[in-house]
Amino acid sequence: MSMLAVVLLGSLASAQLPAGGGAAPLLPHDEITVEQRARIDAMLARNVIELEREERLAPAMPNFVMQGGLQWPLRAAAVIAGDPGFHGISNFVDLNSAYPNQLLDWNCGTRTYDLDDGYNHAGIDLFLWPFSWLLMDQQAVDIIAAAPGTIIGKTDGNDDRSCPDHYSADWNAVYVRHGDGSVAWYGHMKKTSLTGKPIGASVAAGEFLGKVGSAGFSSGPHLHFENHTAVSNYTILEPYHGSCNAPASLWAQQRPYYDSAINKLATHSAAPVFPDPNCPNPVAETPNYSDHFNPGNTVYFAAYYRDQRGPQVTSFSILRPNGSAFASWNFKMSDSTSDPFYSASYWYWYWNLPGNAPSGLWRFKATYEGVTRTHNFFVGDVIFADNFE
Repeated sequence: MSMLAVVLLGSLASAQLPAGGGAAPLLPHDEITVEQRARIDAMLARNVIELEREERLAPAMPNFVMQGGLQWPLRAAAVIAGDPGFHGISNFVDLNSAYPNQLLDWNCGTRTYDLDDGYNHAGIDLFLWPFSWLLMDQQAVDIIAAAPGTIIGKTDGNDDRSCPDHYSADWNAVYVRHGDGSVAWYGHMKKTSLTGKPIGASVAAGEFLGKVGSAGFSSGPHLHFENHTAVSNYTILEPYHGSCNAPASLWAQQRPYYDSAINKLATHSAAPVFPDPNCPNPVAETPNYSDHFNPGNTVYFAAYYRDQRGPQVTSFSILRPNGSAFASWNFKMSDSTSDPFYSASYWYWYWNLPGNAPSGLWRFKATYEGVTRTHNFFVGDVIFADNFE
């Protein structure tokens, strides 16, 4: 049966395969070298000595634990404040010191990696999704301090459009030391987006530090969030508690290992376009968003997920202005791929609106993992209104 024939069945179909989609394009990761890490360590050690000498940095208090209660280090800016989500996690800390490819994350899984020079991945990679380059260009995601502390280092001015094997010389980053002496690294920031506060200034938990970018040894827009016990001679701190990381969670509210959710529902005038390849000169993707259609138009309906797993069911519906169902269907990722899990994914369907489609506010709804999301769109000559509930 053709896709159009299936579409015309509308709500009669209980399950429906998408017209397109799949896993997100290349998920970002780091390629920091031993030499680069050593240079950062030396810079921070020098800064701490100078700040303490000038009495602009209080001595660390090892018994005064500040690392607990970490806030999430990302926040949506106004441009995407209405979207349900805007990021995912591609990699956790690698807790297995063996090399190569002896991987172990906090949940005893392998959502991490080893670097080519034998170094274990030492932080958490939080990538933007969907349309990461577009979100970066829009400066849509803030990096905020996960805990209060003092800025002990800043690096800025490096190109923020790094991609695989086309890295800028260094990243843009802010480094914050907490009251117990532990240190957080916030890396790959967008050029010139960093806080105007100088080295030695205090920051509060939740305070703006910069914007997400792809500067330095980065394959795409993301925040590399890394925690240490001290400035030098440190132990890496994985803030998640789990079966393979015994210490208590450092998060104020720890998120689950699979943080499955819909990041965005959208309607489009054509299928979304993710350039591939998109290096060495990355360009923003082409979403083809549209929220206003006329009777007879073709409408593309898309859902953008994070941490989607094969057997999870999403129930979709398209509702006319009077609340009746134009179409309803269910979808499981396992119906379209044998892959058990995607850190980020997207799927889309298209419908031809009939020539007599009623004018007014229509709704595209999705229920996934017990949460219902709604995206509003309009047919005919109507006034635009807020898109999300």
